[in-house]
Amino acid sequence: MIKRSLKKVFDRLGYEVRKKGAPRLGYDLEDEARRLIEKVRPYTMLPDERLITLYQQVVHCESAGVPGDFVECGVWKGGAVALMALANLKRGAARRSIHLFDAFTQICEPDKAVDGAKAVRQAREFGRGGSAEGRMRPLEGFYDSMGGPGTLEGNKDLLERQVRYDPAFLHYHRGWFQETMPQDAPKIGRIAILRLDGDWYASTKVCLEHLYDKVVKGGFVVVDDYGCYEGCRKAVDEFRSERKIADYLHHIDADGRYWLKS
Repeated sequence: MIKRSLKKVFDRLGYEVRKKGAPRLGYDLEDEARRLIEKVRPYTMLPDERLITLYQQVVHCESAGVPGDFVECGVWKGGAVALMALANLKRGAARRSIHLFDAFTQICEPDKAVDGAKAVRQAREFGRGGSAEGRMRPLEGFYDSMGGPGTLEGNKDLLERQVRYDPAFLHYHRGWFQETMPQDAPKIGRIAILRLDGDWYASTKVCLEHLYDKVVKGGFVVVDDYGCYEGCRKAVDEFRSERKIADYLHHIDADGRYWLKS
């Protein structure tokens, strides 16, 4: 009963639950990636496809000498960031700066005008008194069925104590993206991997507007929720159209996409 309930929750959020020890997917570097994924699995909802692909992207940046920082916008409990850190420790000759942008609380409200019926339904179903007015305030209860929201202290514990990544290279940007991006983005240099996991239209668009120009040629832009939420897709499509970005949008799985900046 509990397993069915959890599976139902994750299905509605666009994540696939698989039994540990599932058959290999046939991806390059899969076995190497899986050994590190086991260390971060309790701290991420991402399916194996998105984690293995992320590992491949970090390894490519290290082996090909793609310069720049790793940035994730929307980190939850830090699992994806921790995987990037572990990949750098294993494959990188030097540490890279890693930036974590998150409110480190419950997700904010979606906007019913742009984020789509699925986002509105989930806000009302999972949030206590859930609303979809697009306000920058915590949607209380949204992550309760998934172990609660990620916290700043929990992310620091994972990255600094468990992964043992040098804290001098870790940068935590706490707050809503609309507040932290204008203030903190100018302080960031070149970006090798920009990973966007902000779910909604406004959260995705503001990150692209402030960080995309910092992504180096040959760097990766990863969008976690492109196939999941209408608002995220709209933000990405609008931005790519406005900037005349013709780089091919690669599938990771049903929801995730990425492109290499040309």
